[in-house]
Order: sequence, then C-alpha cells, then structure tokens
Amino acid sequence: MKRVLLALLVQLAAFYNIHAQNIVPNYSFEQADSCPTALNNRTYKYSLGCAGWGEATNGTTDYYNACDTAAISIGKPFPITGIPRNIWGYQNANDGNAYTGIAMYVSGFSIYKEYLIRDIPPLEMDTAYKVTVHVSLADSSRYATDAMGVLFTTYGSPNQYAVGTLVETPQIDYTSFGVISDTSHWATLTSVFVADSAYTSIIIGGFKNSGDMIILDYNSLHKATANAAYYYIDNVIVEKAFSTSVNATATSSNLIVYPNPFSDRATLLFDNLYDENHVLVLYNAIGQVVRKIESVTNRMVIERDGLPAGFYHYQLRNEKGMVGNGKLVIE
Repeated sequence: MKRVLLALLVQLAAFYNIHAQNIVPNYSFEQADSCPTALNNRTYKYSLGCAGWGEATNGTTDYYNACDTAAISIGKPFPITGIPRNIWGYQNANDGNAYTGIAMYVSGFSIYKEYLIRDIPPLEMDTAYKVTVHVSLADSSRYATDAMGVLFTTYGSPNQYAVGTLVETPQIDYTSFGVISDTSHWATLTSVFVADSAYTSIIIGGFKNSGDMIILDYNSLHKATANAAYYYIDNVIVEKAFSTSVNATATSSNLIVYPNPFSDRATLLFDNLYDENHVLVLYNAIGQVVRKIESVTNRMVIERDGLPAGFYHYQLRNEKGMVGNGKLVIE
C-alpha cells in the first residue's frame, strides 16, 4: 500500500511540475559558429556567428559571448564582444554565457533598425503561443524606446536587403510594457497570440517608424554615450500557452487574454479540464458589473458591444469559487 501511495505522489508531483516546451532552438545563444571577437561577427552574409541565428536585414546585429578574451590577452582592458563586459557596457547574461544586441533607434539615421531571425519548427494553426523575450538597455545607449516586437513568417525576412524598418505588422507587440530603460536588470517581455498559419521563422526587433515610437533621451549627460537605443537580447521563448498534459487540479489561475488592449473583441483562455460551467464577470472602473459571460469550454469571447474605452476588471468563477481575476483595457 505504501508503494502505491508513493507512486501516486511521484506522479502528482510530476503533474505539478509540467511546463510547456520552448520550441526555439539555441534560445539563449550559447551555441556559437565561432567565438566572436568583433562586432557583427558574420560567418557568411546574414549570419550572426551564432548557430541558427542570423540578421533579418542588412543591419549589423551583434553577438556576444564570454568566450571572447582576445582583447584581454593582448593587454586591452576588456573584450569588444565579451560577457559581462563589452564595448556597449556591462551586463551578465540572463541565461548561460551569451546574448545578442540590436539597435532599435539611431539618432541622425532614424530609419535604421537591426533584427534577429531564425527558423523554428512550424507553429500549429489555431493554437495559442506565449512569446517571451528578455531585454536590457546597454549602458552606452543615450536613448531608450518602447518599440520591441516579434514577427512570425513562413518566408523568412520580408526584405533581407533593407537597413530600415521592416514594414510588417508583428503578431507580438510589446509596446504596452512602456519604454525599456533598465540597464542593470533584464526586462521580461511576454505576450500571447493565436497562430493563424504554420509559421516557420521568428524575427525580433522594432517594427515602428521613429515617428510612431516613444524615444526617451535617457542618458544625455554621459559623455561616452552612443546616439542610439541599443538593447541586449537573451533567452527567447516560444511555447504553447497551455500544456496538453494532464493537470493535477481541475481549475487554476492560468488565465490568458488576447489581445489586451483590444478594440472589438478579446478571447479569454483558461484551464477547464472537466468542462465545468464558468462565469466571467466584467466590472468597470467604479466597480459596476457591466457584463456576464458563461461557458463550459476553456474559451470565452469578450465582445466590446458598446462598452466605452477604459480599464475593466474581471473575475472568472465556477461553483467552487473564484478561479482567477485580471484587468482588461478597451481602446
């Protein structure tokens, strides 16, 4: 009997520790084609020198790795592309011993942008994916901005010969996180979208023209500052929003709303393994109930249907009580 109970406990523990799988190969840039010793370490055109990753355009995206000690070996104070110290500043990797760097804005050459690209396994259509990118503003950046996004395509780069903004609408827009100006820590940018195609490429960068970006003159008093908004990027994660494995609990607070903010409609996804009846209660900013929606599936569609723009709070409930809550924004 004890052995049976122990086996059940082991299985239960395993259920609680299930995580969705990151489908991005070399997601933290650890595998190098060769150790970088200079900025824009191309091994061939549109390659980054980091296995599987490349430049989506003719911009000069950079690769950094702790293996670069060449400058120190000849008496220089720090390596150009090393970690944690490099030509753009000081930052430890978010994961492992490598990361990349891109310019999101350059003063005096405002159309210029840099992007990362790599092939990924095909996404499943009509499936929700959570996309996470870790970013940190480089110490030597004079500017900071809010324009980070992620584009998925089935054809690689829309224009690999460009040096300016890629004129595509990214599925993931991190603008809601505001201007990323932290040079000491890594900001975790996360959003969700539902794949409407079997996308096979991921592109990371800025997809807004400079006139549509918030550009903060962050570091103008620093004499050594470059006239750019330059960001380190690490630990890129693309995973299904919900695991298909059995969960140990009937309900959870694992709620995802997309898009948020929204203009016409949004979709709420949540765990509902046993097809229990759930009720979504939507409140306005002064606490009045403005809508109730019921479902026995794991999905609810929230129609705007005349609701004014503003902030709303929601609670999701079943017969056991509140499952979770959150905030919605209607534009």
